Amino acid sequence: MKNWPQPVKLFSVGPLFRHEKPQAGRFRQFHQFNFEVIGDTAPINDVSLIQLVSLIFKKLGIRGVVLQISSIGCPECRPDYKKLLTSYYRKQARKLCRFCRERLKTNPFRLLDCKEEKCRQLANNAPQAIDYLCDECHNHFKEVLEFLDELEIPYILNPYLVRGLDYYTKTVFEFKLEGPNPIELAGGGRYDGLVELLGGRPTPAV
Repeated sequence: MKNWPQPVKLFSVGPLFRHEKPQAGRFRQFHQFNFEVIGDTAPINDVSLIQLVSLIFKKLGIRGVVLQISSIGCPECRPDYKKLLTSYYRKQARKLCRFCRERLKTNPFRLLDCKEEKCRQLANNAPQAIDYLCDECHNHFKEVLEFLDELEIPYILNPYLVRGLDYYTKTVFEFKLEGPNPIELAGGGRYDGLVELLGGRPTPAV
């Protein structure tokens, strides 16, 4: 695939199984659609996948779907943000739920995603990743938002959005069905360092 014309665009669909305990509104076995653009750093690729998912929901007649989006930076700028976030939460450690006290030792970013009310209140006052982006990440995210505006794709900027997997870089997004208990219908983001992490050559992807 590395010798194919770049970028490579792939999709797959099929049944998957969760190893961990399913969260509310999720199942042990489920079907999933996957869309990937591999081999290009351009922000338009991030937006093309977001546009594709948005069109799928429209074609299916699913209403009340909201796009949330943010940027979590890259290996160059994220370490400084991580230090600030860790420092903030250490001062609030007594107010955290027992799970977040453990997460603080291993991955402070996951504290922003906690569903416990007391932890959510703390997250609302935590430092925001988008305020600490390097120039490259800032410009990348700026272009993503400009493309979304140009395509008239509505979105909510959620500076505390984090994904459940640690390999994401720069753009992250989720599509949620609005309601008293919002349901995540789709999500994704850029993972420019994953291929290299798995032993391949540096390959940007989303």
